[in-house]
Amino acid sequence: MKVFDSHRLLHRHILLCALVAACSAMSACADMAKNIALGRAAVAKFHQQLDAEQYDQIYAESDPALRQASSQRDFLALMNAIHRKLGKIQDATGQSFNVNWSTSGTQVRMSYKTKFAGGDAEETFVWHVVADRPLLLNYNINSNALIVN
Repeated sequence: MKVFDSHRLLHRHILLCALVAACSAMSACADMAKNIALGRAAVAKFHQQLDAEQYDQIYAESDPALRQASSQRDFLALMNAIHRKLGKIQDATGQSFNVNWSTSGTQVRMSYKTKFAGGDAEETFVWHVVADRPLLLNYNINSNALIVN
């Protein structure tokens, strides 16, 4: 009788562990999907602000680490040069994403192929998600048209 009870208890323990693992995986997937959606919306907002020449607003809403690494003057000059040389955004297609959870918070890295009126570019955004609010942590753009125009 005791052997049967210990097997039954072991079986219940294994099922409970599997259930906890499945719930944790589902929760992580839901968090990842939410953070990707936040990142996509933030990229769309960034592009709208870039087209509207609201560079100061982009800077003001960015992560403090970005503002510490780049002066407002330098950031505004970069955004102005991008807009002046490449023009308005025609299309932006997400290429890849990565969500990283760490003790310093959640970071979402997104790469886009973007077609501007004046040429094509590859953009990389890194968002620091704080209380469901993505803050621009890093922005990188690669474009031959940006250099030659």
